[in-house]
Amino acid sequence: MTQDRTADTDNDTAHITNVANPAQNGDDVAQTNIHVPGETLHRLVHAYKRKTMNAMQAADMPMPMSHKRVLKWIIKLPGITAQQMAEKSGQDKGRITRLIKEIENEGLIERRPHPEDRRSQTLHLTAAGETLMTKFRSVEQEVRTRMTRGLSQQQIADFVNIANLMADNLDGCD
Repeated sequence: MTQDRTADTDNDTAHITNVANPAQNGDDVAQTNIHVPGETLHRLVHAYKRKTMNAMQAADMPMPMSHKRVLKWIIKLPGITAQQMAEKSGQDKGRITRLIKEIENEGLIERRPHPEDRRSQTLHLTAAGETLMTKFRSVEQEVRTRMTRGLSQQQIADFVNIANLMADNLDGCD
């Protein structure tokens, strides 16, 4: 059976029509709406990024999200190395290194010698980095509160569990 698929990202459905056997469609073309999780996630991620960027600009914190992600890794794992960050984030080490250099030039992070590996350096927030991230966490919390408005704690927990399971399923496909 050949299927004609078109996606409507506004309401997150795909329309499937049986074009191999039009008789099965009846006189009028019958369309079945099915849920497309990828489209939902794409829409959610972009809406979240857009609202976060707008909120950061309103709070006089214009900074690329990629820089915020690096800073969040350093908060999560103080003393992380660029190599470890690249491995954990799935990003190219060269890209991570460039981002680190940019953030370091802004005075938000510092490199320190690795206590066990002379070839590596550990990454740490500076006082200015700590101040910025405290402010960012407040902005991010406001966006998360808006995003989850009308949802119960159980619905939020279910979403997080399902999204993590989907990510794990995709990560295991390599």
